Amino acid sequence: MKILFISSLNEKESSLNDFMHDIVLHGLRGIYSNNVIDYPGVWYMYRDEVKKRNYDINNLWGKGFTLYNLLSNYQQIDRTDIEKKIKTNYFDFIIFGSIHKPRFFFNEAINSKSKIIFVDGNDHPFINEQITGKGVYFKRELISDNIKNVYPINFAIPKEKIVHTINPKPLNVLAPLIPGKNSSYVYKNEQDYYQKYQDSIFALTYKKVGWDALRHYEILMNGCIPLFLDIDKCPEKILTNFPKKILFDIFKQYSWILNQFFPTNIYKKKFLTIEKFFLYFQNLFKKKHTGISFIDSYPEIIEIKEQLINYTKKRLTTENVAKNIISDTLKYYI
Repeated sequence: MKILFISSLNEKESSLNDFMHDIVLHGLRGIYSNNVIDYPGVWYMYRDEVKKRNYDINNLWGKGFTLYNLLSNYQQIDRTDIEKKIKTNYFDFIIFGSIHKPRFFFNEAINSKSKIIFVDGNDHPFINEQITGKGVYFKRELISDNIKNVYPINFAIPKEKIVHTINPKPLNVLAPLIPGKNSSYVYKNEQDYYQKYQDSIFALTYKKVGWDALRHYEILMNGCIPLFLDIDKCPEKILTNFPKKILFDIFKQYSWILNQFFPTNIYKKKFLTIEKFFLYFQNLFKKKHTGISFIDSYPEIIEIKEQLINYTKKRLTTENVAKNIISDTLKYYI
């Protein structure tokens, strides 16, 4: 199987990377190796090329955590004669990694016999219906379910980043990393960031511009349990691979622990209510759990963590995303 991945790389942009684009490429390379040609070459994904260029991946959006410095053998990929190969139907699949950015060889691709895939990782639900009929369209924040050959796609994480063992004696009940509170994101490197989740039982997360966020997956891959605000309101076609029902049940059962924290310290303004302040003061003089005492009182938490880690390994990896888009596309073209 020969796959051409048309990248959105634009050296002039302030941020080189695009999470959805990069997740798909990482998954494809993990499964199909050098049968996947990225053009122009997404060099910031390859540790050998990053080192060669002496580039600091902390300059990438998200500080270059989780998805980057993992691929290798950048120079071994044959990126020559791409236009000719498209015109002679050399590729089984041509994937446009970010449909809202420059699309190299677009006309050549849609006029070839290759199977065409469009990836739309934008935060907003807008769908470019001018191109949906020219291939299979994968949309991250998918609201509409009545557009032909448009499928959902979600973020994911590299399988090699999933922890092998769960911390049996976490320090914190709630991770000190609070979304939207920049002052809480104090860490020097990727491992320090992960350690804050590994040392905690729960971590707060929620919808920002879009429902999908890499943070949800980083919490899970570190053996931490997301307390996902309003997860029950997430549209059906968004976060389709995510354990929404499991996490909704967990939130109903354990969200009371949030009452231990002063509301303005953990919630953004849009989530603040009089009730949250009332519940905090109602619990002010009750004994506060540490991570270890919480585990002692609720030993089933370890089993829940293991269940979520196994789910993450099975359903939430970049390779799983890559398999799904190839499988769905093959079904469409039959």
